[in-house]
Amino acid sequence: MKKLLYILLLVIVCGSCQNEVEHPQLESPVLDLGISRAGVSSGQSIDDDLAIKILDANGDVYIQYSAGRVPKKIVLSPGTFTAVVYTENQTTWMHENNGLGAPCYYGTAQLEMGFDQVVYLNMQVPMTNYAVTLTLPELFEKLFYTHSLSLISGSRSVNIQNGQKAYFSAENGSFTYKLSATNTDNKTSHTSAITYKNVESGKLYNLNYYYGTDANSGGLDIEITDDMETEDTDVPLL
Repeated sequence: MKKLLYILLLVIVCGSCQNEVEHPQLESPVLDLGISRAGVSSGQSIDDDLAIKILDANGDVYIQYSAGRVPKKIVLSPGTFTAVVYTENQTTWMHENNGLGAPCYYGTAQLEMGFDQVVYLNMQVPMTNYAVTLTLPELFEKLFYTHSLSLISGSRSVNIQNGQKAYFSAENGSFTYKLSATNTDNKTSHTSAITYKNVESGKLYNLNYYYGTDANSGGLDIEITDDMETEDTDVPLL
């Protein structure tokens, strides 16, 4: 009877050892991050201006980190996730810089995480709004001691000076601009309001005024440039 008991114990122990060999302990998957804002050069693998939240398959927050606290590696469970990478000014960007606004970034990526797996996420997070800036010709501010460029897009309206930038949502599709200036004789002049259409997120539109070469231009022409195309228009200063 004792011999039979020993044999049974030996079979159980050996069976247990065999199971351990056939089914080794599995490691949790790891997400290795390299995230930065599109168009912003950074020598770091993690942009300090970006936050991240990981959503599970149900859309619930699995884990999240605020800007400046995102680790290089995140341990997850096996499964399907969505990485949401963003700047934390999603609802406040239009109020920054004394109302001129600030760039806003947001992007997502789908993740499939398996046991004992390292998934690399190298992501350039796109800018979701766009900017408009003003460039005046040389000596303009000597001839006109005050000036202002009025910019309107949707319900948002701001005024900028030479060299300043204002940010707008691309959802409205266009912006309307009008330059006003007061010369040294205290006479105020302005251009007519013009609408620029088909704006795109992530672009900087430069309203570059210059002294007109056309005698009928009234003194100023304008060139609107972005990183894709150029549009030239004669704009009388009335």
